[in-house]
Amino acid sequence: MESSTVTVQEKSTARRNFLSRMMDNPVITKELKGRMRGRQGFVMIGSYLALISFFIIFIYLLLTVDGSVSNSNPSFLQTIGKVIFSTVVLLELLMLGFIGPALTAGAISSERERKTIDLLRTSLLSARALVFGKLSSAVVFLLLLIFTAIPVQSLAFFLGGVGMAEMIISTLMLVVSAIFFCTLGLFFSSFSQRTLMATVFSYSSILLSFIMFIFLLFSISILDSSSAFLVKNAMAIVTWFLFSTNPFFAAVMSETILIDEQSLFITTNNIIGTSSIPLPSPWIIYVAFYIILTILLISLSVYFVKRPDR
Repeated sequence: MESSTVTVQEKSTARRNFLSRMMDNPVITKELKGRMRGRQGFVMIGSYLALISFFIIFIYLLLTVDGSVSNSNPSFLQTIGKVIFSTVVLLELLMLGFIGPALTAGAISSERERKTIDLLRTSLLSARALVFGKLSSAVVFLLLLIFTAIPVQSLAFFLGGVGMAEMIISTLMLVVSAIFFCTLGLFFSSFSQRTLMATVFSYSSILLSFIMFIFLLFSISILDSSSAFLVKNAMAIVTWFLFSTNPFFAAVMSETILIDEQSLFITTNNIIGTSSIPLPSPWIIYVAFYIILTILLISLSVYFVKRPDR
């Protein structure tokens, strides 16, 4: 009994120490106070929720405009709930892709423009603390956007057709996406001399990834049907993994697999030409891929911040 009490106390102490170390970082304190003290943060949150609410009302009115369909039909209400939920998640992913890099593209490059980067380097603040401070403040703000939208998003529960598993997976994908988009902007800001350049690089990389996705989509249609069995399956598996790195494909296909196969983790459906080979659900590949990529970009950002400017 005493050992379990000691373990709980140790965990509580470790948690307090972690939070105190985070709040002891002056960059986090400065950025969060500056972001939430002004009007801009609240305007962004209000606009974010207003846009999501507008789309929910618009989709509901669009689906119920046909008077021949009874609104009391449970299957019809479940369809409305699924459409509203899926649209809101895709809309949030799109907005995170725009907001995330904008919050961090000037995090380090703006210090170079103001000629204050050398002062930060000569202070007691390490490059790792500077990077995590800049990143954490932006991530906290995006997490605030995500979690403030959950009550609006959960309106789909009243209509039916949406389960807790879908809510948890979608929230996990949104959180991972928010961290990655912030990290992406910070990475380009860590070596760019101008904020404009870092912003252009950030959005160009996101646009390039979607162009590559479309290119892969067309490449599937020209796969030679006479190719060897193993070659076709290998290409299909690689394509599945590459497709799963796209947020919209991962969200839509994960939802489809969950509905059609009632499976959260594995699919055996012949979606991309494989012969019923078990494949992980796209959300698993998406989360794992972007966690690894985020860790890599953070490490590179620390390296570039630590490296002297030439």
